[in-house]
Amino acid sequence: MKLDKISIKNYRQYRDVEIKFDTDLSKNFTIIKGNNGTGKTTLLNAFTWCLYGKEIHSYGQKAGMLLCNNKSVTLAEPNENIPVSVTINFLDDKGRPYIFERSLDFYKTDEGILRQRSKKTTFKVTKPHGNDFTVKYDDEYTIKRFIPKKIQEYFFFDGARLGEYFQTTSNQNIKGAVFDISQLNIVDSLKTNLGKVVDNYITKQRKLTPKVGNAQDKINKLEKDIEDYKSQIKQLNSEIKESEDEIDTIDKQLLELNEVGVTKAVEDEKRLVAKLTELDEKLNGKTVKSGLLYKRNKLIIQYYPLLSLYPQFFNFLELGEDSRKKGFIPPKYKKSFLKDLLDDGKCICGADLNEDIEHREAIIKLLNETNPITDASERITSILTTVRETILKTKIKSFKDEIIKVNKKIMDTEDEIEKNKEELRNVRVITENNSIDEIRKLSQIKKDLRTVITNNSKKIGSLESQIKFAEKELRTAEQDLKEQQKNESESLELSKKIEFAKKAKEDANTLYETLSIEMKDQIQSLTKDKFTKIQWKENEFVDIDLTEDYDISIINKIGNIEKPGDLSDGEKLSLGLCFMSALHKISGFDLPIIMDTPLGNLDVDIRQNIAKFLPEFVESKQIVLLVTGTEYTDDFRDILYDHIGNEYVINWDNSDEGKESKVVLNG
Repeated sequence: MKLDKISIKNYRQYRDVEIKFDTDLSKNFTIIKGNNGTGKTTLLNAFTWCLYGKEIHSYGQKAGMLLCNNKSVTLAEPNENIPVSVTINFLDDKGRPYIFERSLDFYKTDEGILRQRSKKTTFKVTKPHGNDFTVKYDDEYTIKRFIPKKIQEYFFFDGARLGEYFQTTSNQNIKGAVFDISQLNIVDSLKTNLGKVVDNYITKQRKLTPKVGNAQDKINKLEKDIEDYKSQIKQLNSEIKESEDEIDTIDKQLLELNEVGVTKAVEDEKRLVAKLTELDEKLNGKTVKSGLLYKRNKLIIQYYPLLSLYPQFFNFLELGEDSRKKGFIPPKYKKSFLKDLLDDGKCICGADLNEDIEHREAIIKLLNETNPITDASERITSILTTVRETILKTKIKSFKDEIIKVNKKIMDTEDEIEKNKEELRNVRVITENNSIDEIRKLSQIKKDLRTVITNNSKKIGSLESQIKFAEKELRTAEQDLKEQQKNESESLELSKKIEFAKKAKEDANTLYETLSIEMKDQIQSLTKDKFTKIQWKENEFVDIDLTEDYDISIINKIGNIEKPGDLSDGEKLSLGLCFMSALHKISGFDLPIIMDTPLGNLDVDIRQNIAKFLPEFVESKQIVLLVTGTEYTDDFRDILYDHIGNEYVINWDNSDEGKESKVVLNG
């Protein structure tokens, strides 16, 4: 079918417009250019309003523009009829016209208020009938056969929406649309109807011979159960495959995000923080009176008196030796001094005279000594020398050994702290410069998908067990049926019909499955072929993958899987355009494609590439492009020039009488 012309009367901003389309398929592009707000979308709506009585794009609840042209309303007299109509002329392969017309009458009251004369539109179809033409009103059958309403958006669509098609439309809706466009739904309906035929025959058989009928009914139920179980298994396997594919995609994303390195860095960070806490406690202590630093301070305080008095002892010994040589004891070393030491219980060397008995007895002996002064001097010198040698040096050496040991532990601990801090800084460079939250999110999704796979595998195992049990029951029921049918000739005839209908249903199901796979593979191949050609980035994308449920993936040149949402705006629009082109290729409907705002604000290189390949994509179909001036640039027009038939411009007129858009042939 070729689009010949559209005539519009008083429909929204169009008062009286006729647009002629070139039916020469070598000039299959018609261009209608207009600024935003001049009526491009209204033209698209005019087509769908005429064919289906509903506009494909809503103007919104707050839209002020009436269905009836306001200029015509202004110029009309009270009660004068104002017809709103859209007429579309198509030509069949023999050049005979198919005319679709929808109209609705309005009038203006004496108060100037616009009213509809009737609530319902008038729809009529004029089509060839033999050598004549016949007119039928409300001929919905022709519309359904010609272009079903449920697939209208694949022939009349908004190019701006095309870029988001795969993100806003569910896979099931896409799959349903493919089946509708390819008319594969007819085969699906055949399966359903054959099932009903089987049920009707079984009902008759049950009435004729209850035992045979009941046996047949049981067989039919078991067969349906088995079919249902297999269908569930198929769906579960499909979900498992989708989950596995998604896990593969996530694994690649996690690889790019350096999941292993980041995960290890996170664990290392925890370990290092714990180690630093442990080392800090070792150095500074968990409590106030613990830790290496406290131990060192305690040692210093403990030995401080000894260390500070050691020089005085040394000088004192020299003094004692000098006195001994001169034969006298200085006044400060008189017996009263020694008595004071005993009373205080402390020697000036730091010894505790209450505990150090030998030291105490030496002082008592010295105190009671009656030998000459020189002899006393020698004894004092001897005692003090012993103190220095046996006590002071020993304690100082002990202090030195302990303080060296503690200091080494402190230094080793501080070195270990610094080493761990440096390692922690390096680890945090990894964790802070990577998407930890994204990795955790993807890892959780991956975990959930594995749960889906595990649960579905369990369900499949359960269903397979149910199938085995049902098949065993089915064999028993079939044997019972044979026994019941031996003497029932009429019932036997019905059984043959039932078996034939079942076989036909089985064949229809096989045909449906085969065609479904072939259809998917064909669309996948066509989309890939077109998308890889249209790309302006050479060899950026190398393959397209469609699942059984029409979930689409794009494989780039390095083998990574990308989803439509990962693509740029230009790539999304190109993908949508290629997918639509593939659908039209396998479609059973030879209809024009009308596209509103197909190029959006695409860059020059993308626009040129689309212009270059668009004629090849749509092949011999008529294409109507409703474009803005920013889309339809000279470079785009020059590339497409040889394929352009008619070219129109929408002019906007906003006078005191009202608003009106006029479509003028350009050149």
